[in-house]
Amino acid sequence: MSHLAGEILLRLAKAGAAAVVGLAIYAVAVGPLAAPPSVELLLLSWLSGAAFILLVESSPI
Repeated sequence: MSHLAGEILLRLAKAGAAAVVGLAIYAVAVGPLAAPPSVELLLLSWLSGAAFILLVESSPI
């Protein structure tokens, strides 16, 4: 059972990290790049953050 709890916490941590990276991307897009804020931009930023987390975790380096 402890392995299941650990796996759940790991997956939640990855989703949280993707949200943090996505919010950073969103802030840069809306702030310095002057993109109009929208829900679509927020979701795309979150997906970009998730893709970044996947690239970092499975990097061959």
